[in-house]
Amino acid sequence: MTVQMDGGASIVAWLKAAGVENVFSVSGGPINSIYRACTKQGLPLIHARHEAAACFMAESASRVTGKAGAAVVTLGPGVTNAVTPSLVATMAGTPMIIIGAHSGTRTFEKGAGMSYEVLPLMQGVTKWAARCIDANRLTEYLDMAWRKMWAGRPGPVFLEVPTDILSSAVDNASAVASLPAPPAPARPGVSAADGEALRALCKTAKRPLLLLGDETFWDRSSRIQEAVDKHGLPFSTLRLARGIIDETQERFAGPGYTACNATLRRALAEADCIFLVGHHFEFDLEFGETLGPDTRVVQVASDTELLHRNHRADLAIAAGPSAFFDVLAEAPAMQPDSAWVSSVLADWATEWNAQRGDGDNSGIHPIVAVDAVTDAAPGNTIFVSSHGNVDFWADARLKFTAPGRYLRAGQSGSLGAEVPYGAGASFADPQAPVIVFVGDGGVGFHVSELDTAERYGRAFIIVVLDDQKWGAISLPQQQSFGETYQMDLPRRDWTKVAEGLGGNGYLCRDPQSIGDAIKAAIAAGKPAIVQVPVRSVISPYMAYIS
Repeated sequence: MTVQMDGGASIVAWLKAAGVENVFSVSGGPINSIYRACTKQGLPLIHARHEAAACFMAESASRVTGKAGAAVVTLGPGVTNAVTPSLVATMAGTPMIIIGAHSGTRTFEKGAGMSYEVLPLMQGVTKWAARCIDANRLTEYLDMAWRKMWAGRPGPVFLEVPTDILSSAVDNASAVASLPAPPAPARPGVSAADGEALRALCKTAKRPLLLLGDETFWDRSSRIQEAVDKHGLPFSTLRLARGIIDETQERFAGPGYTACNATLRRALAEADCIFLVGHHFEFDLEFGETLGPDTRVVQVASDTELLHRNHRADLAIAAGPSAFFDVLAEAPAMQPDSAWVSSVLADWATEWNAQRGDGDNSGIHPIVAVDAVTDAAPGNTIFVSSHGNVDFWADARLKFTAPGRYLRAGQSGSLGAEVPYGAGASFADPQAPVIVFVGDGGVGFHVSELDTAERYGRAFIIVVLDDQKWGAISLPQQQSFGETYQMDLPRRDWTKVAEGLGGNGYLCRDPQSIGDAIKAAIAAGKPAIVQVPVRSVISPYMAYIS
């Protein structure tokens, strides 16, 4: 029987071969051929309420599964709505494929409806952006996008396809219908010379510190724990690496996020050897500017562009993390200064336990609310936090035992990703409870995506820590100027918003009711908002950077 396939079907066949599990989108006539192909080929199509939310969902699915996310958007404003999520994914290093429509080739440069030259925009916020005008070359372009997406540090890619190309017949339909999976990204090993230099450094390190970064999420190693135990390494985890190793163990020195971790600031200044694996000295590590003058740095990254960035490494190893940990686990055991290591770990334990707040008549302390939520949540829960004052409190209170359980929507400083991240995570792992921490400012961006989850039988919980203001800006304004400027927000009934969108709503004014609401929401299996009036208290993060 002859296999019939058009451009849209060709794209869907390729996405399935690449291991994409869901396609996130918003209605657009020019992309109907992709919609039809998703149905015919059995690739789940998730119809969101906004293109930005659809792309955030695709990115969050990637952060949960470790696979590439995929979104399809219509032409013109459909693509421009994808700009901010593309920027976030670029700054986070998250692999995501965005397919964007364009008007038909016969109407190029004629001012067709919704048509706009968006490639320059997307080239500025992705790793690679191109246009394909031949249906028979779509899989070739997608293979190219795949290589660009995974090369070095991962990131988003964009392919624009005119609507007539999407609906054009493909000549080699049989071959496209049986596409093999695109090759997995290759990561370099550790050279003999670098291995020898590493072993030499291990012999002299007395105050070592291990920083586990983003690439450890994409290039998993089963030997990290072995290396930590053998060498007695205190460790911190950054961003996507949260949970890559059990953070409940005693050698965890807190999140790799100096603004919320004073212990890490001390360790960075005092360590004589820092192993920075799969990351670079970026904002969360204060660009390496606070390291001691005699600190030696071993930096490991398969993307050579990251090596030496912001701080010159003493030993820069162009290799994947898994190859590095193979060598480190085999190296002779270090002899660290046990008193120093113990004092660092004790400092973090004290700092972590000292952060609990107390309540007053204006609402409970944000940390009390965060702890009440986490105490009630099962161990496999996926948590989302953002870039606002109230959810900054969550970063230092969360500990993870597995990867893909923590989605921090903060790499670009953009609000708005939190709720779609929660929705996307519910599609990526339907068996895990998903809880989003967000303030009463950030929740308003994409709260309608509760409806998206409900329509598809998915559930996630939004915990709105409601301090009635844009706290991340308001509190520093008050400190600096003695007054604020249009920062207050009236208390809205977010529980009724949840109910109106097909979910459940809970208003909680004490820790016990918060825990009860979380358990009830999980048991109900519906999208939900748990609204908690909290005190407006500046977080350690905002206090430090302000």
